[in-house]
Amino acid sequence: MVELNFMNSTLFIFDTHPIQYRAPVFRALAKRLPGLKVFFFDSAFDGKKWWFQEVDKIPRQDFGLPLEEGYSHSILGTRKMGFFQKWGTFKKILTAERPEAILIYGYYQVEHWILRMLSNQLNIPLIFVGETFDWRGSFFRKMIKKVLISRFFQKVNEFISIGNKTFQYYQSWGISPVLITKANYCTDPSGFLLGEKEAQFAREQIRKQLNIPQDDFVMLFVGRLFERKRPHDLLRIHQLLDRFKKVHTLIVGNGELSEELKKQSQNLSRVYFPGFQNQKEIKNFYYAADILVVPSEFETWGLVVNEAFACGLPALVTSTCGSAEDLVIPNENGAIFPVGDCNSASQTIERLLVEPNLARVWGTNARKRVLENYTPSHFAASIMTAFQKAISKSI
Repeated sequence: MVELNFMNSTLFIFDTHPIQYRAPVFRALAKRLPGLKVFFFDSAFDGKKWWFQEVDKIPRQDFGLPLEEGYSHSILGTRKMGFFQKWGTFKKILTAERPEAILIYGYYQVEHWILRMLSNQLNIPLIFVGETFDWRGSFFRKMIKKVLISRFFQKVNEFISIGNKTFQYYQSWGISPVLITKANYCTDPSGFLLGEKEAQFAREQIRKQLNIPQDDFVMLFVGRLFERKRPHDLLRIHQLLDRFKKVHTLIVGNGELSEELKKQSQNLSRVYFPGFQNQKEIKNFYYAADILVVPSEFETWGLVVNEAFACGLPALVTSTCGSAEDLVIPNENGAIFPVGDCNSASQTIERLLVEPNLARVWGTNARKRVLENYTPSHFAASIMTAFQKAISKSI
């Protein structure tokens, strides 16, 4: 496809709130598309919504990053608006400037449905980015989703998949592959990159703080401490490896299971709970570890894997993580295990203990993969492709 001149084109992106891993994509996109405008429903996410009960179970977190710099944006404050006020606000924005296309992240809020209806009413192409690929929940919930999502997708012009599992998910709804633009989900790796000497210093400092010998093996968990994340599995894996006396486990994060996990680990040695670390602090823990473990029951992607890879840290993830077999390639930059199969996970760690150089090889491959294919510029390019397809059809 011949690329059009986008200098005078306008794309409006509507998102829930400023998010640490989307802001770099918006900045990269603004360089390609001066007519980009981002509209946030609010300055923060409303975690009390029934479909995101997890979000409200942890303290508000400061990731220590500039989230609203480098691109044109507005915060609309729709949380305090009723349905018709939201409708009027969005319609005023769209009719006043008539963007060539609209991009939305998700379908789970009233605002998404209003924008979907207005795009159809005003004949503005709609681009959809989703972060799901599963059929979780009760039978009742699945039936509701089947009706609602089918109806929602009928009026979407272009889709962007964040990985292969999402691509397959769209197809399961009958979406033609020609309407789907593949993208590689990402964080900004630049903030995680350290030179060899800096990396070694970070590794030594964290290990010294925690009294971990420099040559011992460290497993790392990073995330919110909820049931879905299955942090208890990491303690079980640790128990299975206890006979080696050189395996340490770092559980970085906070959440409703924090105190329970600490109590369960009282009889275990070499388990540490540093608490929540923002993105400026967390990289030191990545460099201090030998492998990231993601034992989650489900992850739409698992962006901690991207962060770890940028630090040259391989990952061991469950098969239900979106990044499994997409970003994480078994025996190349990490490994994959079935949810809850702690024996299988521990066997992978045993292999790394027996072959100490293997984790370093996987780590080198991990950093190479993320830097070559999973950066904000790559994701911005995919948005541009979908945008080009959408407006080309409308001409």
